[in-house]
Amino acid sequence: MPVMALGTGGSLYEVLRVEPTTTILEIKTAYRSLAKVYHPDLSGNSRDFIEIHNTYEMLLDPTAKAVYDMSLVSRRRARTASFGCLGRFGFHPTRRWQIKVEKNRDN
Repeated sequence: MPVMALGTGGSLYEVLRVEPTTTILEIKTAYRSLAKVYHPDLSGNSRDFIEIHNTYEMLLDPTAKAVYDMSLVSRRRARTASFGCLGRFGFHPTRRWQIKVEKNRDN
């Protein structure tokens, strides 16, 4: 089973198959279990192992992990905000209602 590629919209947590609330010890355990499967000496595929290793290094560093977690929160907020104010076809639904009211007042 290949590792979740970072360019596919997945998170670093998905690469290691852990939750964002996971402890450092659980991150180390997940890394070790994936390393046993994806190590280039065993699987012959170094790309997956490098991705797993880079993810592990990032999540092991408390500062880098905090910055990454904040970027996830801001991404989630941006997605929620854009879905919350845009209608189905990309227009603001309340604005359309205001235009109809103004047209009815003119008649």
